[in-house]
Amino acid sequence: MENEIKSNDSDDLETVSKSQLKRESQKIQKLGKRLSALPSKQLEEIPLDEPVKEAIELAHKIQNKRSALKRHYQYLAKLLRARNTEAISAALERLEQSNHRQIQRHHRAENWRDEIIARGIDAIEAYLKEQPNGDRQKLRQLWRNYSSVNTEERKIHFARLIYREILQGFDAE
Repeated sequence: MENEIKSNDSDDLETVSKSQLKRESQKIQKLGKRLSALPSKQLEEIPLDEPVKEAIELAHKIQNKRSALKRHYQYLAKLLRARNTEAISAALERLEQSNHRQIQRHHRAENWRDEIIARGIDAIEAYLKEQPNGDRQKLRQLWRNYSSVNTEERKIHFARLIYREILQGFDAE
């Protein structure tokens, strides 16, 4: 069975297969799931109207009831189908890209921290070539402190301080 949808450009009727309609429906349902996975603070950055926001808040409350959550995602998809999902998708993509960049930044800092702990002053100099705004004196002092302590607890403390100093260098970019 084929469904007919009126084309925006012309008065001709365009036929869309049932499979295509299902794919579009599943795509919108996945969008609803992605929106439901976001914390409330990040949802504020996405242009959503009240019924959709309320549906997402309800999805947060019914997280561990499998069949109820499945039905709720279908309801959320129904609400989203009646709206412009392009703007919502674009805002969600920007938010996810921003999160991805933050994660990459933290991974870079962790890698530099591990490198500085392992190689010492040579690694600090390599880091400062990449990040000229870094504080050489502070990093050297933290590395010396890390190297001189004996307890694992103190080593962890100084490793965290090295990590924070590296992040501050990234922020100064």
